[in-house]
Amino acid sequence: MTETAKTFHRLRNRRGHFWERRYRACLVEDDLYVLAALRYMDRNPVRAGIVEEPASYGWSSCATYAIGAPSRLITFHPCYLGLSPYAKVRRRNYRAILTSSSDPHLNARDSRWTSQRAVGSLDFLKRHHPSGRKRGIIPLPEQIRKVGK
Repeated sequence: MTETAKTFHRLRNRRGHFWERRYRACLVEDDLYVLAALRYMDRNPVRAGIVEEPASYGWSSCATYAIGAPSRLITFHPCYLGLSPYAKVRRRNYRAILTSSSDPHLNARDSRWTSQRAVGSLDFLKRHHPSGRKRGIIPLPEQIRKVGK
């Protein structure tokens, strides 16, 4: 363990791997929720006040998804590829998904994306999460609902 990690653990009274509990998987109901998760992640730098446009943040895949910036590191998610068979249209559709929502709650940070084990409809949660908590129900932004039509 590096000195930085040891100091971090000592100051926070933690143990284990440095990145432990930092990144985790979340089961999502379908492609619309995958797109909502991508939107949520790509809008994080905007919410944090780092950038005004998601695609201008250099440490994410957003520029590749939204404007076609070349990257050998990125493999497109199938739900993104499903936005259109044409790259130009697909990028335009993804940029539309990234636009700010008319509902401010859908633009705000939502801890359910990082705390829930499953995200989807109540029926989905009941099937995949024993308690079927309603907390995991995240409303889909209107931009995502339009894609599903």
